[in-house]
Amino acid sequence: MISWTDVVGASHQPRPVPAGRPEPARGAVPAGPEFLAGARPEAPPGAGPSGGAGTAAARPSAAPDRREPLAELAERVGAKALSCPDVLGLTAGPRGWIATYRAGPPYAGVAVHDAVIEVGVVVRYGRPFAEIAEDVRRLVRPLAGRRTVDVLIGDVADGG
Repeated sequence: MISWTDVVGASHQPRPVPAGRPEPARGAVPAGPEFLAGARPEAPPGAGPSGGAGTAAARPSAAPDRREPLAELAERVGAKALSCPDVLGLTAGPRGWIATYRAGPPYAGVAVHDAVIEVGVVVRYGRPFAEIAEDVRRLVRPLAGRRTVDVLIGDVADGG
């Protein structure tokens, strides 16, 4: 997340003072429409809130000419991950962040980003976690294209 103070130099730029007004005391917070109208710095391209006008052109993941929608890719990745014999299910992780948003409920367990695909899995107890994660990564990698594949083992269950 990018806040206004994360923009380079935003917190150190002097605020404009309208003609005829005294300059505010150091440390005072300016108020009024003149502060809201022109004092906020412009955000870098793609750093604004998602979904607004003009943000689709700034984000490569929102390009309208993509061959495969992200939701379909996430479902295919999830099916491949579930085909691993030690994977019992998908999980969105402890904070619920591993999900792909689509029409209807989000697809939990797979998050497709520009540079990475995150897969959250619930695994069967028994094998080393690193081996299971590598098996899932090996199954998903052909679908990932140029993206890296990160595997999160979110839970362990008795395989039965």
